[in-house]
Amino acid sequence: MASGLTLVVIGAILAFAVTDRWDAVNVPVVGLILMIAGGILMLNARGTWEKVVTRREQSEDPQAPDHVVQEIVRERRDDRNSG
Repeated sequence: MASGLTLVVIGAILAFAVTDRWDAVNVPVVGLILMIAGGILMLNARGTWEKVVTRREQSEDPQAPDHVVQEIVRERRDDRNSG
């Protein structure tokens, strides 16, 4: 969600606040494209939940370090089928 918001903010700055003109690049159009892409990312991330699960396994050998496993679990919530 943060990346989508970042794209929207950068796009708004380019579209409305930057007044430079380049021959090869239409800056307001680039800003508009970034805002649209950011909005799509934000809508897509709206139904996704993410959590980090950390598991520590102790080694049988006291000289060996513990084994730490960290995984990211993403769950997709689908509101369209829930009533």
